[in-house]
Order: sequence, then C-alpha cells, then structure tokens
Amino acid sequence: MNVYSGPKALQQYFDPDEQPMLPLVELPPKLNPFFGDGVHIFAKMLTALPAQNVKALPALNMLQNASGSEGKPVVEASSGSTVISLSLVSRVMNQNDDVTAYVSNKTETSRLQTLSFFGLKLSLYGGPSQPEISDERGIINKLRRWAEEDDNVFAPCQYENENNYRSHMRWTGPQLLKQLPDIGIFCAGMGSAGCITGTGLYLKEHKPHVKVIGVCNQPGDPVPGPRPAPLFETISFPWKTVVDAVEEVDSLQSYRMSMQLSREGLICGPSSGMALQALLNFLQKAKDDGHLAEYASPGGQVSAVFPCCDLPYQYMDNYFKKLDSSHFHPINNSHLLNIDTHPYNHTWELEPTAAIDLLHCRVKSTVDGKHLSKVEVIDLRAPNDFRSGTLPGAKNVPFDSVRADTPSPFDDVGVLESQWGEMKSRLGRYLESGLISDGSQVISICYSGESARMLTSILRAQGVEAYSVKGGDAFLAGLS
Repeated sequence: MNVYSGPKALQQYFDPDEQPMLPLVELPPKLNPFFGDGVHIFAKMLTALPAQNVKALPALNMLQNASGSEGKPVVEASSGSTVISLSLVSRVMNQNDDVTAYVSNKTETSRLQTLSFFGLKLSLYGGPSQPEISDERGIINKLRRWAEEDDNVFAPCQYENENNYRSHMRWTGPQLLKQLPDIGIFCAGMGSAGCITGTGLYLKEHKPHVKVIGVCNQPGDPVPGPRPAPLFETISFPWKTVVDAVEEVDSLQSYRMSMQLSREGLICGPSSGMALQALLNFLQKAKDDGHLAEYASPGGQVSAVFPCCDLPYQYMDNYFKKLDSSHFHPINNSHLLNIDTHPYNHTWELEPTAAIDLLHCRVKSTVDGKHLSKVEVIDLRAPNDFRSGTLPGAKNVPFDSVRADTPSPFDDVGVLESQWGEMKSRLGRYLESGLISDGSQVISICYSGESARMLTSILRAQGVEAYSVKGGDAFLAGLS
C-alpha cells in the first residue's frame, strides 16, 4: 500500500528498506538517438527519494553508522543536496535540527535561501568555492579537524566517509541489478564520487563487464554537484578501480539536456542532464569506433543507466542565464509585466446594495454623531451620463479611456494599457489636489464595474480604502 503511519512513520518513510524500489524509466526514442542501434537508456529516479535527491542515501548511511552522534551539532561543507539531506535525515531519524552548512560566499542568493528554507544554519567562508579536498587550508579539512578536536561536534565529511559510497553498495547497486539484470553501462556525475564508486563496485562485483563512465564538469565551468577532474586525484574513495572512462561535459549542455528531460516528464536538475549528455557522447564514440556490441547483452541489446540526482527548481535562475531566449517560448503580452501591477481583492468589489448601505452609514453618522470615516463617491463616466443619474454626493472624474462602448480592460489588452496609463498619470494629481480627503473611504463607479475595479486596485496601492461597484451603473436606473 506504500502507507507509513504510527510514531515511526517518518523514519520508515526515509528508510529505503521500507520503500518500494525507486523507479527505473526508459527514455523514449526522441531522447535516445541510439534507439535504432539497439540501445536502451534508463533513468534511475533518485529524485523519488523523500529528500528528492541522491544525497539522501549517503546522508542516511553516514548518520546511521555514526554511533554516538545523534544529539551532536552536525557541520558539513556543502551548499546543496548533501547538507539539505543531512538536515532532513538528522531531524527525522535523530530529532536533531542543529545542522550547519558551511557555504562559499560566492553562492547564489537563491541557493542560500533554499538552505534557509530547510532550517539550516549557514556559515559563509571566503576563498575557492570548490577547494581541493586534500588542501589543509580548505573548509573541508577545517571542519574535519574541528570534529577531531571537539567530541561535541559531528562532521560527516562526505568526501572521505566510506559510508557515503557504501550507501550505494547498500541500495542503488542492488536495486539496479534487480531491475535491469542486463545492465551494460552505468554513467554518473562525480561530485564526492560516492554514487559512482558504490554503485560501480556493486555492479562490477556481480557483473564484471559492466562499463562505468564518470562525468566531470570542465574547470571553471561549474555545474551544481559534480567537480572538475583535477579535484578528484585526492579523493580517497576507490573510484579509480571502478571508473573505466571519464567524460567532460560543459554547463550549457548540462542545463539544456536537463531541461529537455524535464519537459518530457523526467524532471531533474543540471547534473542529471550532464550525466545523460556524457552517456550520449560515450555511445557516439563507441558507435563511431564500432564497439557498441561490446556492451550488449546476449539478446543483442545495450542497456545503459544514468541517475537523475536532483530537481531543477533551485537552479532556475541559472537556466535562464545559461540558455538563450531561443530555448523558451516568448511571453505573450510581456509588456503587461509593467502594467496593472497592483493586487486585487474580491472584498473590495461591492454589490450595489452594499455600496448604498455604506453611503447610508455615512449619512446616518451625521445624525447620530458617530465618528465614521467619510465616504466619497467617484464617478468615472462621461459628464452627460453622470448628469443623467449617479449616487448621492458623487464627484464626476471622467477618464478619456472610459466610455460606455469601451470593452472591459480585462478583455482587451489595449484598453487595459490605456486605462492603466491614464489612471496612474492623473491619479497622483487628483490626490495632491485634495479630490480625495485624507482618511476617507472611496466608492468608484463606471459603466461595467471593471474600470472602477482597476481604479480601486490603484487607490489601494496608494493607501486609500477604496471600493468599486460590481456590475457598474446598471443599478442606477432603479434609484430614480
């Protein structure tokens, strides 16, 4: 039933052993240019984990195997999935919300906000945003030394903690082999190298001929998660015994491919697009060299897998920085982004009877001596229509763009633009001239009610307690 209930519901929900296997989804031919060559490409949807990213597995495994760390403050150098997952798992499994992310001062504001959203404490540091893991001056080793010297602090140290890659030996590798016994190629990005090391070790232990492809970003061209190849030389994980080839993919290709995957229904972030692009590059080389058949199963098909590691939403700003406008549909009526910009509220639109009641309260207050706000009526119609009948005490403030035969501004973009412009330009002068008394309530009326509704929105933005009459002037005939 996939239902988690009772006192341990969240703990069970976060435990992969209590869940169904994560989905393995084959790409359609439009995303797989080698389908006609007998190649089947599958996405392992690690985004289906409770934390919605691949780092949920190492976070869980590192905390589960850190005896005595349950109540200690957790510190980690990470600006993304690892520290978010550590925070979530720490809360769920250990009821510990004291997790601090040590983050480069060059991190985008949107990512800092994401970390804060998940309740993390943030501590910024200067210098390289991706320091060498072995650099004793870097934040990674500073945190390690701190935890070694202070038993009251726990630093998971994802780059050297074996429980990082062992989580994928424990969960990812076994799932893949059960789901796809004929797997021939596994391709994954290399950040901490945990996923590719652990998954690769398990697969090669059971299927030695599986080809494992590691993916790095190009130096100076970052993609969230993976690291450039030179920074891997000092990682202590046995990734070199597992990885058969390393591909480099630039950030533009990574963002573009992840967007394409997301649009086709496999929603994933740039590191996932990077992994697929690297896999396609590898397959193209193999095809060009006549080696594709080397990775085929006895049935003649090549089965390849890449992981979808996280989601795109927290990187949305980067998609629009990296990809030019040709990748996106233009926004129709984009000029309206600077027009009619104030909020609306249905409670500001009065039925005619309610408007009359409000005016009646004003008249009655002069008899009973009550101190009610003054109510003023602004009639936007042409002078001839105003003279033919209006609400008691109304002032005629006609607008050239408001006529009896004018369509609703919300049905005609041209009308919206002209009425908004005229109202904004003239309203400031009206307010300064004392047309509307300070502290008064305002009821506006027009032909259909729609132009008055827009004026109400503008007045409200100026701090005026304004209302419009719903339906416009049709009710006035019944007052005579």
